[in-house]
Amino acid sequence: MFNSIFSDFHGQILVGFSGGADSTALLMLAARGAEKSGCELLAVHFNHHLRGAESDKEALDAEEFARKLKAKFLKIDLHIPPGGNLESRARQARLEKWKELCRNYSDPVVLLGHHKDDLIENFFIRTGRGSNASGLTGMQLYSEVEGVKFFRPLLVYTRSEIEDFLKENGITKWAVDSSNINGDFCRNVLRNKILPEFYKLFPGGKKAVAATIRNLRDDASFIDGTAKNIYENAPERFSVDFWYLHREPALVCRMLRLLCKELYGNDAPLSMAAVDRFAEMVNEQKSGICVLDEKRRLCFSGGKIFPYEDAPESILWHWRDTPQVRWGKWLFTVEKVDRLPENITLFQAAFDMETLPEVLEIGAPEEGEKMLPFGRDREVKVKELRIKRQIPAYPAVPVVREFMRKVLWLPAVRHSGHCTALPERPIALFSAKKDEEFC
Repeated sequence: MFNSIFSDFHGQILVGFSGGADSTALLMLAARGAEKSGCELLAVHFNHHLRGAESDKEALDAEEFARKLKAKFLKIDLHIPPGGNLESRARQARLEKWKELCRNYSDPVVLLGHHKDDLIENFFIRTGRGSNASGLTGMQLYSEVEGVKFFRPLLVYTRSEIEDFLKENGITKWAVDSSNINGDFCRNVLRNKILPEFYKLFPGGKKAVAATIRNLRDDASFIDGTAKNIYENAPERFSVDFWYLHREPALVCRMLRLLCKELYGNDAPLSMAAVDRFAEMVNEQKSGICVLDEKRRLCFSGGKIFPYEDAPESILWHWRDTPQVRWGKWLFTVEKVDRLPENITLFQAAFDMETLPEVLEIGAPEEGEKMLPFGRDREVKVKELRIKRQIPAYPAVPVVREFMRKVLWLPAVRHSGHCTALPERPIALFSAKKDEEFC
């Protein structure tokens, strides 16, 4: 086992080491494997400070045991505020620390001591939350979460098998978390009350549930692979039409995570409510903002799907003194010319230097804002001009205004008839360029 596990590792190995039976066995295996493979090994202990002196003693004992194995030891203090979802918040806090640590090493991998009993408990917890096949079997031997590579070599062993292994190696004491009997946590109730009764009803229940998880994992692997193949081979995947064509729920929830990974580098699981909101906007061809969670928001506009970002604040541009300025991803420049270019584009606008105000404002279009297009005799809503040019509302295309709030120019659409450039007078030639096109 030592050779097969560690033969592929050549970088830094970090081991989550609480001092409990599972992580103690894991650190022993890791120490032996690292010695054979020549890998660097670091035992990482998280002290959550939730059990006072007991937590502090576990940290000291963990450090002592790591040193006996000649493993480097790092203690990380986490202070999780009391309140709801304590386990979830603690898990997220640990992930953030793993991300920080891994940035310090080349090709790091994190070893965790999850075992078969954890896998089964996770299965029942996620059953209670309505997970799909991928969610029910989410605890994998190998996984990558937000750039952190996790490996769980003990996932094929039960808790009792791990404890037998320790005893065979002369270890009879390990940390026992007193909070494991706390009935306020659903995992503890499941572990201490529900599953023992379940195994009484089904004497071979543990093996049967493990077999069910294996079968579901095969199903999930097939569906995940199908979704990934469709998504990665679709050049139009930012089109609402693509999602409408592939709107089967089993595909949508998986491809949506792939979309989030591509846009945000974050493929963390989404709630059913978030997936339903996305599917509703696709099915009903809606425009607007789809909030998936606090960090991930999508914009549906013009038949396209964009990563939504709040438009930058408006800026004032003293264009005579500063010939170049940025607004979000847009770069604006101005130059003095004696005559108009022969082929002026919609991303250029020419104005009379003598009548153009010294200070201009660049900002997102405002609701109901109007402009007098060059060559027209009446004002038109900026929104109507944008729609006519088939330009989505998001990400916002900025407008250039003068101090009286008159819109002078909407890049890629039109410029106004104010401050018209005249052949016999100096001309201010403005240009706009978006330096990062999304699609």
